[in-house]
Amino acid sequence: MLAIVLVAAGLAACTGGDEAAVDASMSVSPSTALLDAPVIASVGGLPAGARTTVTATATDAGGTEWSASADFQATSAGTVSLEQPPVAGSYTGANPMGLFQFMAPMGSDTNDLGFEQPTSRGYEVTLQATVNGEVVTSARVRRQTAGEVGVASKELRVPADGVHGTVFLPADKTAKRPAVLIFGGSEGGVFPTVSVEASLLAAHGYPALALAYFKAPGLPDTLSAIPLEYFSRALAVLRAQPGVDPRHVLVMGTSRGGEAALLLGSYFPQLVNGVVALVPGSYVNSAIPATGRSPWTLRGRDLPYADAAKSGAPAAAVDPRAIIPVERIRGPIMLSCGGRDLLWPSCTYVDDITRRLSAGGVSSTVTALRYPDAGHYAGTVPPYTSITDDALTTAGGTLTGTQTASVDLHRKLLALLASQ
Repeated sequence: MLAIVLVAAGLAACTGGDEAAVDASMSVSPSTALLDAPVIASVGGLPAGARTTVTATATDAGGTEWSASADFQATSAGTVSLEQPPVAGSYTGANPMGLFQFMAPMGSDTNDLGFEQPTSRGYEVTLQATVNGEVVTSARVRRQTAGEVGVASKELRVPADGVHGTVFLPADKTAKRPAVLIFGGSEGGVFPTVSVEASLLAAHGYPALALAYFKAPGLPDTLSAIPLEYFSRALAVLRAQPGVDPRHVLVMGTSRGGEAALLLGSYFPQLVNGVVALVPGSYVNSAIPATGRSPWTLRGRDLPYADAAKSGAPAAAVDPRAIIPVERIRGPIMLSCGGRDLLWPSCTYVDDITRRLSAGGVSSTVTALRYPDAGHYAGTVPPYTSITDDALTTAGGTLTGTQTASVDLHRKLLALLASQ
């Protein structure tokens, strides 16, 4: 997509105490792009050295308006690029997408924790440059959803389909591509970020099924006694979709879902060709709420689990029978953890997992992504999606650390799928 250039000519700005006509223009490339694609924006025609404020505003799917701004020092040639570090504003350090990532909801009466990404139609981000309080140029950037680039979605429901979720299929289904079964954690249902991630994978050519495994119609209400066979049924549904390479079907889960993903790879190695486990546990934790049952069953029997009082303990401190036998997993394994995780010590768990894999002589590719300034949302927020500090109160981590993890992991996940 060619860059767009919008020129605001003849607008007055005052620099150095003198009135001067500012004939500025803003360039954005690409002007229309998928939600996970970065854009480059720059402003030209500014007074040399002028302090220039660039503001981004957008309205999310829930109708909340979000905004971020940053001040830049124009070069001697009168240019500003969002690739340069701001001198003040909503974020620090060089970050071309900082204005997109660090927007905050406008108004003190909002309780929004994160920018609500649309599921069908995309949205526009308005970029506006001002000098001395005067608007000198602006541009609009279109952020596309997966549906706008040809991704088709299909709802699946129990009992008709045997599982509850949404299948996302790429526009081109002629080539067989790796596919991903993706699910969340203890929140239950199909969490919106899971659906967004699944749709983005499909937009890049990889079929995906966003799955609920409890707290949805036809499924248990709580995370207790969930049959692992339910996930194997979902894998069969995904394999049957057009465009899926049945030799490369991966599972991807977050938090308690990461625990489930590791269990699936361990107990169904013939069905699971790779595991992506984000902030996972290294052993089976107790049901939520504690019911006296395991959270997971296999062939009708409860899997051994660690008592709730043991949550957060290293694997060496729990019943060995509860430890997930990750050495049985075949195919690549990708793990993530947050160094500031407040919900549980995900990096301790990831260390336990990698040690067990090493001791078991696993020959598969193992990638452990440690994000020191992220918390429990390490790699789980859709890339370039703004969240608030309030969203991190219980999860831990910094906004910068969380955003860094989300972009990095998404890129590495796409690279992993491309290598299959």
